Amino acid sequence: MFASLPIGSAGARAQSDGEIMRFSLIAHDGRRVSEQDFRGRYLLIQFGYTWCPDVCPMELALLAEVLDGLGAEAEKVQPLFISFDPARDSAELLANYVDNFHPAIIGLTGSQAEIARLVDAFGVIRIKQQEAGGGYVFAHSADTYLLGPRGDYRGSIDSLAPPDEVADGLAEFLRDDAAAAE
Repeated sequence: MFASLPIGSAGARAQSDGEIMRFSLIAHDGRRVSEQDFRGRYLLIQFGYTWCPDVCPMELALLAEVLDGLGAEAEKVQPLFISFDPARDSAELLANYVDNFHPAIIGLTGSQAEIARLVDAFGVIRIKQQEAGGGYVFAHSADTYLLGPRGDYRGSIDSLAPPDEVADGLAEFLRDDAAAAE
């Protein structure tokens, strides 16, 4: 279920401290948050943008189904949607956007430099395509990344994976991981 990619591969690359993925971004409620704010919880991270016509809404809807399918285990997980289009995606716009999918999802934005560093660290593919009239869209990858309770990279979930299978696999992973930590 989880594609466990070694750090430094085509998947995620940690910045420091034994594979801890570090970040400091603006949450959709306007406060600055870092990986430290979520310490002790698993992070499910999706990258995208609010103007996305198809992939992002579909992936967030599937993520909402996964969260609902986790039942009580969902308390151990914090889903994050990181916009890679900070020029258009303000905290306020992200708040309205993620509210359409699940109340647990936190939208994050930041400066172009902050976002570019994370996009590179996670190996997210995004290609800006200009449209007639001056607008633009992105063709982009759509995996969901899993970080452990210390912020360590644990793997990724393929785009469009069936939510019931992901929820079952994630719940099993959480139980096994908790047992191994004891």
